[in-house]
Amino acid sequence: AKSIFTITPGSEQIRATIERDGQMETLSDAGGVVLANACGPCIGQWDRQDVPKGAKNSIITSYNRNFTGRNDANPQTHAFVASPEIVTAMTFAGDLSFDPSKDTLIGADGKPFKFSAPTGNELPPRGYDPGEETYQAPPKEKGYVQVQVSPTSNRLQLLEPFKKWDGKDMTDMPILIKVKGKCTTDHISMAGPWLKFRGHLDNISNNMLIGALNSENNAVNRVMNQFTGKYDTVPAVARDYKAKNEPWIVIGDENYGEGSSREHAALEVRHLGGAAVITKSFARIHETNCKKQGLLPLTFANPADYDKISPFDKISIQGLTTFKEGVPLNLHVRKDDGSSIDIKLNHTFNDDQIKWFKYGSALNLMAANAKARA
Repeated sequence: AKSIFTITPGSEQIRATIERDGQMETLSDAGGVVLANACGPCIGQWDRQDVPKGAKNSIITSYNRNFTGRNDANPQTHAFVASPEIVTAMTFAGDLSFDPSKDTLIGADGKPFKFSAPTGNELPPRGYDPGEETYQAPPKEKGYVQVQVSPTSNRLQLLEPFKKWDGKDMTDMPILIKVKGKCTTDHISMAGPWLKFRGHLDNISNNMLIGALNSENNAVNRVMNQFTGKYDTVPAVARDYKAKNEPWIVIGDENYGEGSSREHAALEVRHLGGAAVITKSFARIHETNCKKQGLLPLTFANPADYDKISPFDKISIQGLTTFKEGVPLNLHVRKDDGSSIDIKLNHTFNDDQIKWFKYGSALNLMAANAKARA
């Protein structure tokens, strides 16, 4: 291979199967490095050494997403997605302009050669090798198990139940950030080096929305604190609002929350005091994750109303006391000059999901139901 060639088995079963059937040896002999059975570079867990951070470069990958900075935390890396066959062919050329269907390369013997179209079995003829057994059965006496976590750990933290809804409409909330353009779950909760904190909600929340573009100043991770008038990072301002017992909201653009189904993207917003996320439209899985954590994912009935919102407006959400499936809510917007406007908001909550909101989260409702059955 003329370029760095890394291979990620999709599971322990795949790793064991390609090792048994010889593909792993073939790939290794060609200069490939077989990585652990994990997300790896696909989610930013790539200790990349060949290119300094900030340097412009290109990679070609068969991982399924190529958002800015996703693979190596370098926003200057251009990531092109292709099939595993094309990616493998490109490693021998070391050139993105190479066309394996017609271009030739020079072999180890000094003679030109051209690739043939790949062929193979769709499934392993000998079936799959299950690999090493990693499942650990839980103890039969579950009620006696106590999970002990060190209070000084910066990687593990027991979750605390979120507060229940107080039974009132939400009034005069500040906008933490009005997001402009694409905002994936990677923008909301970055992966890579942050994943070491995935078991510690408070610590990983320091990455909340640090990749989102602020419509007010076209900057990332820089928003104005509505109470101090000073700019700070998004998590820092959110923490200040939470300390002041001031719930806040996020305004988003189209397809907000697309990408990885990363539950931390909803958990962090809830943990740092967010009450609602109002967008032109949602990615379906993130919308559901927000509901599960007791947030209000709402959409503008008229997407053009997004433009009527200033990042410095005060927001009230009305109609929660009669919250029902299929019934829109009202967004009351108070401007700096004392004027106000009302905007219709749609939602996709069903009756069961409304209970999640009222109880503070889906887990809270499950715990309450379990307690009632005991």
